[in-house]
Amino acid sequence: MEASMEVDVENSGAASDSSPSSKCLGLKNTIHTNFGEDYVFQIASCQETSSLAVSLSSNAIKFYSSATGQFIGECKGHSATIHEVSFSIPGHSNALGSCSSDGTVRVWDTRAFKQVSLLRTGSSQEIFSFSFGGSSGNLLAAGSNAQILFWDWRHGKLGACLEESHMDDVTQVRFVLSQQSKLISSSVDGLMCLFDTDGQIDDDDHLESVSRTSVAKVGFFG
Repeated sequence: MEASMEVDVENSGAASDSSPSSKCLGLKNTIHTNFGEDYVFQIASCQETSSLAVSLSSNAIKFYSSATGQFIGECKGHSATIHEVSFSIPGHSNALGSCSSDGTVRVWDTRAFKQVSLLRTGSSQEIFSFSFGGSSGNLLAAGSNAQILFWDWRHGKLGACLEESHMDDVTQVRFVLSQQSKLISSSVDGLMCLFDTDGQIDDDDHLESVSRTSVAKVGFFG
């Protein structure tokens, strides 16, 4: 049974300097849990549903209310380490995606806490990262062992596999927020690549640029 949340509210008072760089931030909420010997890999949040998803070393995903701290449910299905969880599925605020070393990307209904979609690599490779996007929002890209895989996630169909752009584990893939047809990837091989995913996707015609730098995580701002 999960323990309830204790809320600590700290009022630090007015600072002598009101500039943004001098503002003091106080601890607002603390969620006390009972994971036993498990530890946390990642926390993902959904503002629309006030939910937190927590991936654990036991290969389970637990859900909490970000407003109250209450434990609200759990999803189980992965058989190996979960590398990423995300509420980034287009038009589905009540869905969570996850990927794992078991070679799968899974989509979960966060209301019923049930698996609603399963995408699997043919060779059971590890999947380290995933991203939903594409011009029509139907693509799912996944970073694997020196490969980038593309599915039409709405129909569960594997559409393309890029295996010449990277020579080592692809640590992260992300569709560019302002240009959903563009995908950026990073890898242990020290390369960061930009692809155009419109049309028939392949290494030769859709690789637009390469940056030679070792990158573990990629993000966007502005």
